[in-house]
Amino acid sequence: MAQYWVLGSDNVTYGPIDEAGLMQWARKGRLGPNSSVRCEEVGPVLPAGTLPFLAGAFAPAPAAPQGYYNPQYQIVPMNSPAAAMHRLDTFGVGIMVLLHFVTSGIFPLIWFGLMHDKMPRTRPDDPSAGKAIGFMFIPFFNLYWMFFNYLRLCDRINDQRRMRGLAPTAPRGMAMATCIIMCIPVKALVGGLIMMPIFFGMLQGNINELVEVTARQGQLAHSA
Repeated sequence: MAQYWVLGSDNVTYGPIDEAGLMQWARKGRLGPNSSVRCEEVGPVLPAGTLPFLAGAFAPAPAAPQGYYNPQYQIVPMNSPAAAMHRLDTFGVGIMVLLHFVTSGIFPLIWFGLMHDKMPRTRPDDPSAGKAIGFMFIPFFNLYWMFFNYLRLCDRINDQRRMRGLAPTAPRGMAMATCIIMCIPVKALVGGLIMMPIFFGMLQGNINELVEVTARQGQLAHSA
């Protein structure tokens, strides 16, 4: 059975311990989803929450007092294990492009906007999903927000890709070009019919690759 070491916040390494022991620590609150765990002595260091056998084992976090913002919006350091934890999902690229046309762009606007809540917040101005989507419907302001929303989404996805050892290929340049075209009245139709679906397809393709690599890394950590 695989052995694990836990890197404590006090810079002390605890272990070795097997899967059953880790599950017991998680249930007792001694191990959190953001705790750094290393499989075997020379294995990769991963957040405990990415280990499949620990799913559902963590002690429930205490409810935040009324008036506090959701902990998922707290800023985490870029180099911390928590920064690599995302909840992004795969989706068919062809279906994404089709739904763009069928819904006149509403589906991808909402789908990609929701992704802001599925990634750790590592910058003070990383938007929530509600802000990312809602501000797109404010007249005139949405011309600025379109740039910020899609460029920041590409940045956040590229951050996740780098943490997983992937090239940062989320199409930031295509996002910029598409937003510029969409701001020109006589060119907006070209942007909506050609550039937007290409951008959405490229972005979803990058996300699909990220999700697949994340899943493989989790399986390797479990089987090691």
